[in-house]
Amino acid sequence: MPGRFAWLALGLLLPIFTGCVRKSTHEVALADLAEARTEGEELRERIARQEEREAELERELEEAEARSDTLRTRIRELEREVRTLEALRAEAVDGLNTSRQEVERLQILLNQRGSEYERLREQLATLRAIEEEIRDRNRIYEEVISRFQALIDGDRVSVDIVRGRMVIQLPQDILFASGSANIGAEGRRTLREIGSVLSELDEREFQVEGHTDDVPISTERFSSNWELSSARALSVVRLLIDAGVPPGNVSGAGFGEFHPVASNENAEGRRLNRRIEIVMLPNLDIIAGTSLPEG
Repeated sequence: MPGRFAWLALGLLLPIFTGCVRKSTHEVALADLAEARTEGEELRERIARQEEREAELERELEEAEARSDTLRTRIRELEREVRTLEALRAEAVDGLNTSRQEVERLQILLNQRGSEYERLREQLATLRAIEEEIRDRNRIYEEVISRFQALIDGDRVSVDIVRGRMVIQLPQDILFASGSANIGAEGRRTLREIGSVLSELDEREFQVEGHTDDVPISTERFSSNWELSSARALSVVRLLIDAGVPPGNVSGAGFGEFHPVASNENAEGRRLNRRIEIVMLPNLDIIAGTSLPEG
């Protein structure tokens, strides 16, 4: 009799256990599906941001090429005017009835047109150099994106073009503990990977910029966020130099809380503001002093 009761009990419990197993499996499948949808949305967002960045770079290049065409057209017009003025001057000199004042007026006008012609030729050469700088920057940007793809996918860095400058951004969370300028193990690994790539760009200069949120700090070492952000930037500079970046190609700057990228009114915004940015500086020899015609 005990054996019969045991088998009867087992028969009653078996459907219950089976139902539990099926329910648990169903919940796991739903969780996996939700996670896959979330990952898919994040991937689509990253692709959309990448497409926006590529479109912006294309617009910049198109604008530069359009200005080059305008300058070339103006130069051709000036060349025609110069030839016409030279012909008129020759006629004035040769003509017996041409007054000296007319000859002098045409000479002044010719000199003015010649000066404008030379100035526009110089501007065209400068514009061509700027176009080459833009192409070189875009090439480096694409190369960095490719080399850092694993870091980008792992949310350890982001790479963007901001105000015409390539910016590699690292959140504080993977670099520093709160209130500290000492780089942690994960941050060191990430910066070594970055440094190995930047060291190959020996003709470009980079500035490491430290940023904080607006929460005040006052410790024995750091009396304000200025000191903290500056010390963090220099810590990164030293590590990049150790990774092979030439010391003459990298500098550090601390901006404290004064260049936020998000609101400091909530925790997420403050987290985004606590960051290190490695900025590829433009070629100032090309851009400084450039004066291009309007229109």
